[in-house]
Amino acid sequence: MKTLLLRSCLLLVFLGVLPVSCCQQTTRDYMFFKAISLDLTDAAGTPLPSGSRTSAAELRANLLLQIDYIAQAPTSGLFLPQAHALQCKDEGTKGLKAAVTEVVLTSTGLFNGRAAGQSLNAFVRCESAPNPTQFPLSQLADSLNSKRWQLYQLGAPLVLHISPKPTDNALHQFQVRVRVAGSQDLTQSTPAISWN
Repeated sequence: MKTLLLRSCLLLVFLGVLPVSCCQQTTRDYMFFKAISLDLTDAAGTPLPSGSRTSAAELRANLLLQIDYIAQAPTSGLFLPQAHALQCKDEGTKGLKAAVTEVVLTSTGLFNGRAAGQSLNAFVRCESAPNPTQFPLSQLADSLNSKRWQLYQLGAPLVLHISPKPTDNALHQFQVRVRVAGSQDLTQSTPAISWN
């Protein structure tokens, strides 16, 4: 009798009549940026703490985007998709919940003719750890919104190459601002340094 009952249950499971799942959590399909961290180094990778002096030809701001996940609204069906899963789906596979509209780097001091607080994007090139090809900072928002980029490169730091060395002012504290549609801007500043 026990054998017949076990076989019947197994048959119902394999036919999909009885939902079975090894995944006990709700899959959170979307991502959002909850914070950013930023540190400053010279071209050789030496950290530049507050008050540092450097004469390097280029500085690097290492930007790390910290993410979290959001579940999509529940569906009203007989069986949840997780009921048929033998393994949990990856989280964040549907991309960002809200698009990044702009990423801007500014300085507190005059920088090669640009007043304090104005965009220095023209002086910055980006690079991600898995892909060393550099691209302009003005293209970073589109890259972050790309689902392909998110799946393969989230968690990898972005390196912002700042050059050339300023000729009109030595004191700088750089700030990165990430604007997300319908959300509060994420901002982070580097230590204040002297670059001449």
